[in-house]
Amino acid sequence: NDGTVFASVGNDYTIRIWHGYTGLCIREITGTSIAEGSELDYDMLAYSPDGTVLACGLSNSNNEIWRIGLLDVNTAECVRTIDIARDVGEPFFVAFRPPVPTEVTSS
Repeated sequence: NDGTVFASVGNDYTIRIWHGYTGLCIREITGTSIAEGSELDYDMLAYSPDGTVLACGLSNSNNEIWRIGLLDVNTAECVRTIDIARDVGEPFFVAFRPPVPTEVTSS
């Protein structure tokens, strides 16, 4: 990512990757295609420092299981999900900690 694209997520459970100069939507990733049995949380999204991975928050329909999904930006494939222990509670934010592009934290 050279800083010319950005991502958003809406309450329609769709991640959109936008071109910053043209304002055009480059790709759409629907929440149901990320991880089976999970829905996209529309307030948790972060780019990795190198721009190759998107982290997103996921939950099941009963909000009993929370996950963080790691998506390959080029293929829109979910390359990994990380389950959050119930006793930790629901995550509210997700962020990458440089310089490791696949290490995420949430709070």
